[in-house]
Parts: sequence; C-alpha cells; structure tokens
Amino acid sequence: MNRIVIKCPTTGKLVYTGFAMDPITFAALPVEDMDPIKCPACNQLHRWKKKDALFEREDEVPKKA
Repeated sequence: MNRIVIKCPTTGKLVYTGFAMDPITFAALPVEDMDPIKCPACNQLHRWKKKDALFEREDEVPKKA
C-alpha cells in the first residue's frame, strides 16, 4: 500500500493526504479534483488534483520512536 502525498505549495514539504492505495487503483478513480486537505506544514487549506499526487511506499515512511 502506498501513502498518497502532495507537495505543499508554500513550504515545499510533502504532506500526507490521508489516502493510501496503489497507483493503479488511484488512477482508476472516476474523480480528478480531490477533497481539500488542511496542511500541517503551513496550516492552510490545499485543493489538489489527481495529477498532483505522489506515492510513498509504507517502508519509506520514517518510523516514530
């Protein structure tokens, strides 16, 4: 399973969208405009589209100590 992230336009940091799925399933979704997310990096609301999505594998996510 891949976490779906977008790049914060203000800080440039990658931000988790709250979605996780494989790229093929994501590509098959019938919508292009995704629900906006509240960005933890800049505290603003970001609207994003499927084309903005980046995929992060679970094993690439740093583990919390």
